[in-house]
Amino acid sequence: MIGSYLTGALRSIVRHPLYSFVNIAGLTVGLTCAIFIILFVRDQLSYDRWIPDTQNLYRVEIKVNLPGKPPQQITRTAFIVAQAMLNLLPEVRERTRLTRNTATLLVGNREFPQRVDFVDPNFLEMIRLPLMIGDPASVFAKPESVVLSEATARKYFEREPAVGKTILISSQQCDAAYKTCTVRQLPLLVTGILRDLPHNTQFQADVMVPNTSGAIQISQEARTSWLWLFGWGYVRLAPGADPNTVTAKMRAIVDRNVDTMKHFAVKERGSELMAPYLTPLTDAHLSTDRFGGMTPPGSRDSVYGFATVGVLILLIACFNFTNLATARAMVRAREISLRKVVGAQRRQLVVQFLSEAVVTAMIALALALALTEMLMPLFDRILGLPIRIDYARDWQLLLLIVGIGLAAGLLSGAYPALVLSGFRPAATLRASHGGLAGSSYLRTLLVVLQFSVSIGLGIAAAVIFAQISFSRNIDLGFQKDAIVVVNGVSLPRSTLDSLARALRTGTDIADVAISDSLPFDTGHNNLAVRQPGATSAEDIFLVAASPDYMKLYGIRLLAGRLLSEQHGADGIRSDQHADTQPVNVLVNATLARRLGYFPQAAVGKTIALTPPVTGSAGVTIAGVVADSKQDGPMNAIGSTMYINQRSMSGNLLVRINPAHTQAAVAFLDRTWRAFAPGISMQRHFLDDDYDKQFQGDERQGTLFGVFVGLAIFIACLGLFGLAAYSTERRIREIGLRKTFGAGNGDIVWMLLRQFSIPVLIANAIAWPVAWYYLHDWLQSFAYRITLSPLYFLGAGAAALVIAWATVIVHAIRVASANPIHAMRYE
Repeated sequence: MIGSYLTGALRSIVRHPLYSFVNIAGLTVGLTCAIFIILFVRDQLSYDRWIPDTQNLYRVEIKVNLPGKPPQQITRTAFIVAQAMLNLLPEVRERTRLTRNTATLLVGNREFPQRVDFVDPNFLEMIRLPLMIGDPASVFAKPESVVLSEATARKYFEREPAVGKTILISSQQCDAAYKTCTVRQLPLLVTGILRDLPHNTQFQADVMVPNTSGAIQISQEARTSWLWLFGWGYVRLAPGADPNTVTAKMRAIVDRNVDTMKHFAVKERGSELMAPYLTPLTDAHLSTDRFGGMTPPGSRDSVYGFATVGVLILLIACFNFTNLATARAMVRAREISLRKVVGAQRRQLVVQFLSEAVVTAMIALALALALTEMLMPLFDRILGLPIRIDYARDWQLLLLIVGIGLAAGLLSGAYPALVLSGFRPAATLRASHGGLAGSSYLRTLLVVLQFSVSIGLGIAAAVIFAQISFSRNIDLGFQKDAIVVVNGVSLPRSTLDSLARALRTGTDIADVAISDSLPFDTGHNNLAVRQPGATSAEDIFLVAASPDYMKLYGIRLLAGRLLSEQHGADGIRSDQHADTQPVNVLVNATLARRLGYFPQAAVGKTIALTPPVTGSAGVTIAGVVADSKQDGPMNAIGSTMYINQRSMSGNLLVRINPAHTQAAVAFLDRTWRAFAPGISMQRHFLDDDYDKQFQGDERQGTLFGVFVGLAIFIACLGLFGLAAYSTERRIREIGLRKTFGAGNGDIVWMLLRQFSIPVLIANAIAWPVAWYYLHDWLQSFAYRITLSPLYFLGAGAAALVIAWATVIVHAIRVASANPIHAMRYE
């Protein structure tokens, strides 16, 4: 019996090639989209779920609620927080911490600039990353030890065994005032090898060193401060412990240890300004990693959004099948009636139609899997993720894909099977047509739904690309091009100053400055300023920068003067006493305005910083500079103060001649080696930091563009087949119209109008839905485009033109036919 159904299904597919091609092609594309989206969703949901024993494991995070500012979530916490939770909260069973720094590792006579993770000795016991060699309980037993990843071990030692070997790490040691710093080399013994981690994790463990090592650059003040947020903390709760209860208890601990009047000049509880909370380790990638995680974050909204798009595209393909099946009712009606006359039961006819639909879907699924393999490299490039199907291990995934294919076939064939099998033989054989009552309304509804999805996706793609283009070309208020950023944290300030002076002698070096802060980096020094006698304070970003900073970035001076090394009060040293004169600073126009001043009126005003800057009785505004969007277009301009803190080390900013980039970079490298032997230079272009802000949105826009094309392709396939059957059914009507004088143009316009109405209705549905979701998405940008009607009109017009182009071939062919042939009796 099953064999006869399959034979009949295959025979029907072969007998009607156009109908079969449209259905199979549409389902193939729809299933291919579904497979890719399943792979993407599975990848995003799998982050850190492969790590054993992650139950009750949480990352400790902070939500900063400064007065007058929107809440700011931060994944990092103070070094002391996780330890305090272990000491004071019985629900916390374990804690571990991770801080990250850059260092130079020396292997033989080779130097390697390297990101180093400093961790508590119990890190690999608590977070069970896969060790290839070594015992998690003992690899960090000695302070001067190191664990390398497989790839790093191969890079350092090639094919030689790494365990037992010694590498050197260059570490800077400074006195309490940070005036005298020396670079020393510490030996680290390789005690373990970590397997290379998959991409779906928040950790990037290339080099791990215990934080008991002398190489760690964390002062005692930083270790005990509740405000210095520079690392990641993790805790394991007791089974059954409620994380909300733990968070509530932790807030009471923060209240006892954070003096808000001293540090923020407000009478609030510490937990009101710095509220701790817990995020499950396996949820971090999709929830809070975007607030300072170690790896590029994901988005739960994107996962759900693309899953929805995949379902919609698959439904469009299923609608094609249903649409064409109802359109072919005239062809199948007499066949069905004759089968019933000779004894076929309705149940048998239902199984027959469902068999045809399922066989069609399985053929499409086989083609979709082949197409997926062919397009996988392109998909990887778009997403930037190495996603694969392991056919030997991913049997659950394969079952899901096959199940979706079966569901698509059953969904596509359900309506035709139930309705076509219900034909009454007497009425059908007596009638001159096999039309289906109400089927034209169903077909119109399905076409409307198909084009609604296509138009909505088209609008979304247009708006996303327009916003990205707007953001990329927005006036930032400073010049970001041709700037090389050199990480100078490992050098004392005196060495940095000497290096900067040497660099200025280069013929291809335009400007050099030093700063502890970089544009497009959310890590700011947050302080508060208050005018004398004022009861409220204004929260600010404090940027420590040398006097050349404004010239290097091309930031305009609005009032007053810029800072200079020639003025003693224009800089602050850590050895100054608190009773000295106020130090001169620069403020941006936003800060001046929020203090109640026009730029010129702000010059000369003295204000207090909370907490006070070391060695300063206050600050005096020497000049007001123009606002600059140093946080990029997604964030509004904040109140910013610039101070020349001469003891500060940080980033060396070098503007080069873009016409001689290679020569300038070579000169920069040579000069660095002369001043910092034994320390590898870590440099990059500021442009790269700016581009990283848009990678996620650009990938999302590209995917939307691909989905738009596929959705329109599937919809047009269905419209093409539907137009073919529809025009065939209206041949006699068209012949009569031509007999009574209708011209070819009248006939073509009549047919185009028939298919234009569903597209226009689709616009009416798609426009408000697209506006609602896109308006919400644009709110994440502080500087954004407006939702112009042109995006909606353009997408609607494009859909209408595509629909016309799809059916016009059939319309012209039928309109040009000789009416004699149309009127001839069968």
